[in-house]
Amino acid sequence: MTTVSMVELQQLLNKVGGILEVDGKAGPETELAIRDAREAAGLPAGGVDDALVAWLQKQPDPSPVVPTEGVVFIARQEVSSRTNYDHACAKPTWPGGESGVTIGIGYDLRFQGDFESCWAPRLPAATAAALRPWIGKQGSAAAAASLSQYSIPFFAAWDVFTALTLPAEVRSTEGAYGDLMPLPPLCRAALVSLVYNRGPGLGDPGDTTGPRSEMRAIHDLIQKNELDKVPAQFLSMQRLWPNAAGLRARRAAEAQMWQDGLAAAKTGG
Repeated sequence: MTTVSMVELQQLLNKVGGILEVDGKAGPETELAIRDAREAAGLPAGGVDDALVAWLQKQPDPSPVVPTEGVVFIARQEVSSRTNYDHACAKPTWPGGESGVTIGIGYDLRFQGDFESCWAPRLPAATAAALRPWIGKQGSAAAAASLSQYSIPFFAAWDVFTALTLPAEVRSTEGAYGDLMPLPPLCRAALVSLVYNRGPGLGDPGDTTGPRSEMRAIHDLIQKNELDKVPAQFLSMQRLWPNAAGLRARRAAEAQMWQDGLAAAKTGG
């Protein structure tokens, strides 16, 4: 009989879309992830057994660049949890502000321009046709409401996220900041999360107060290998969203992830 701990099990389930908080506690989200994984593996309904664990151990990590912990962090920042996805994110939404209609795991139809390759092959024709008019356009609550009859299954969203959107965001991050691989894994995750949320723009050189000044400062610090000074720049960005607690919390979590990445690198973790 399998002897994996709950923490190990949650980490394995996260490779295949569990998007679980790894807390070592069994609960409804972990139970749902087990059911999903058994179905994906072609196993009969049941709990954790040797067959499931063996299948999970054979599954690849969702990204060759961003560690699974970081992949899950980004997904949870976008949709919170697997259950919340089904309840609140499966149908098109509008996050507000300048965002477009958003589908799947934070895929913004206004700013992400590869809809045909990402989504058209994975959606019913009627759903794809309904979404196309919103490509490249600012969204609204009315726009999201007009699309409420359409729903995107979680694992279609996970497939697009891991196979297409996340790799594209990694490339975008590298285009702005250079090769990510020399950075500690969790530092890579923090940087990709930032770009996933804000885009890769670095602003004008010499601008020390504009909305992109911290992103340029991070670039410069990486180039100078002053990695220990980067978390302060994540935190400094909180000034941009005085009334947006979620974005402020995301920047703080990214700063902590960067610090954790540096600490792990020092200890060989």
